[in-house]
Amino acid sequence: MPRMQDAEEQPDMRWHEPRWDYDPHLWAERGFEPTEKQRELYLTLDRTPQKGIALVGYGGAMGGGKTRALVELAIDTALHHQGTRILVARHRYESLRTTTLEEFFESCPPGWIAGQRRSQPQSVSLRCRDWPPGVTSTIYFRHLTEWAGLGSQEYGAVFIDEAGEVSVNAARMLLTRLRHPNQLYYYFVAASNPHPGWFEQWFVKRELPERELAACGGRVLFIQSKIADNPHLASSYEAQQRAMQPAEWVDRFIEGRFDAPFGTVYERFEPAVHCWTAPLPPFRRMVGGLDFGGTSPWAHFTAAVAAGLTEDGHLIRVAEFEQRGPGVYERLERWIEEQQERFGRISWCADRTQIGWIDAMRRQQIRVEPSEGGSGSVLRGISLVQRLLEPGADGRPRSWYAPDLERFPERMRDYVWEPPSEREGGVQQPAKRDDDLMDADRYMHEQAERSGAPLGRGRKAAARRAREVRIEFPRRGPQPARRGARDYGRYA
Repeated sequence: MPRMQDAEEQPDMRWHEPRWDYDPHLWAERGFEPTEKQRELYLTLDRTPQKGIALVGYGGAMGGGKTRALVELAIDTALHHQGTRILVARHRYESLRTTTLEEFFESCPPGWIAGQRRSQPQSVSLRCRDWPPGVTSTIYFRHLTEWAGLGSQEYGAVFIDEAGEVSVNAARMLLTRLRHPNQLYYYFVAASNPHPGWFEQWFVKRELPERELAACGGRVLFIQSKIADNPHLASSYEAQQRAMQPAEWVDRFIEGRFDAPFGTVYERFEPAVHCWTAPLPPFRRMVGGLDFGGTSPWAHFTAAVAAGLTEDGHLIRVAEFEQRGPGVYERLERWIEEQQERFGRISWCADRTQIGWIDAMRRQQIRVEPSEGGSGSVLRGISLVQRLLEPGADGRPRSWYAPDLERFPERMRDYVWEPPSEREGGVQQPAKRDDDLMDADRYMHEQAERSGAPLGRGRKAAARRAREVRIEFPRRGPQPARRGARDYGRYA
């Protein structure tokens, strides 16, 4: 039953051998037979030091028992920590209601339920028979499409189903909510199929500061569970799925490959093909794209891409910028100055809806033009990028990137189409997740086309297209002298 901390006992922040005091009789009473991977998940959480936190990614493939694992963990955590509060979440409520919540009620014996709230957010109160009267633990079920309201909540454990659908800011906010006083061990468990995004970055690529976390009782782990790890499925299930699904689905959802293409916007992009490994050639013109984000740590990135145009119609990306947080615009301006010192004057293009920041850049003598915009402009821009990625008559693409660009190839791979159920008006659109560098890249291509660069076509056709998309701007009066590069009060 619940582990109680002695009043004078000091928390032990070391990770230790599993205590493994989850009661198997509770499992038998509800018919739960954990798989070996699910047992590994339980053992991992059971090693958490007092007031430490376990961050675990689970699944990474279809059919591995992800939803069942989260439901059973929620039940056991509620019964092992008197009076705790637990969150079970998914991106959309309708998906939560018809999958995770339904699985919960199929798994939890009705006799353990002490109360239930049916309105959103739904909650279920559980209690053990030997607890003091009136003491319950509560499991909340809610969606994460609107996560800002979570800021006043306290939980002892957070379990996220299909985490690939959930925004990274929602995940970050939930980490700050793990502080309920009735729980001695804090759990953050995210289950997901192989989708690009924060789940992959945190648990597969291990981009969290794990050394700093370990110093304060935190640990990050990834437990992959595939069809073969789930003995409760029919023995023919995997073979059937391999026979019916396309190769990219098999690679991603059955093999659990996070690097497998799936719904990728730029299917032609291959780092081995599009990385320019030779010395940079002379450029006839420099162009760039800008996408302005916010100054908070959780805001969209401010992103920029600079590229050179060669005489024979090649476009080579030579520099990238992707940052956010306080002072990001000052850092962007310094970066632009550095690139212009390296390559000469660069003509930039930015989202026309961000006219305030466009004007701010112009006041610093940085040449920025607004994008064309309008209905379908995103798809038109994507089409231009795709066309240059394709091989020309000589078998070589017209679009490249320099090898010192680290984020660009990752963002190209992670840039995917929205699932059909999430498309606005049925129109195919790219997913709005960490797409800022891709937006800047599209604006850069638009500026390159405006410049009259051949871009794989004849010069006359390119010049004609440049005249077609050219936007005339009102003449500006005399500009004030530019202030020093370190005079950052202009962005206050």
